[in-house]
Amino acid sequence: MDNKYYQIEEVAAKTGLTKRAIRYYEDIELIKPIRTKSFYRLYTDEDIENILRIKDLKGKLGFSLNEVKDIFELELDIKSIFKGEKYDHDFIEDSIKKIEGQLKIIEEKEETLKKVKNKYIEILEKLLTINYNK
Repeated sequence: MDNKYYQIEEVAAKTGLTKRAIRYYEDIELIKPIRTKSFYRLYTDEDIENILRIKDLKGKLGFSLNEVKDIFELELDIKSIFKGEKYDHDFIEDSIKKIEGQLKIIEEKEETLKKVKNKYIEILEKLLTINYNK
């Protein structure tokens, strides 16, 4: 099966991001498009999926780009462990600690989101009360 490759303009249109943002993701090594001999960037469907994940993690869930990078690196580590490429005890222990750290970050974000949600529910209830009492 042949891979389909996309130029940056197509990726920008598919993801809703600017070319500058996409280049920045490459600069900080969140994505790694291939380069042609003329140095054009070519993106795969997997690159586009990763860009959309970055967008969701950053925009919808409030993760920083450093946190997103940590998530991506941890996923690569886990894949290498499950493939049997890395089966070093210390490496696995380190991965476990990283996962526990990610879970803590997620729980903190979840708690913050619950507080924001409850505040909005409270405000909505007050507004509805005012509106219905008129």
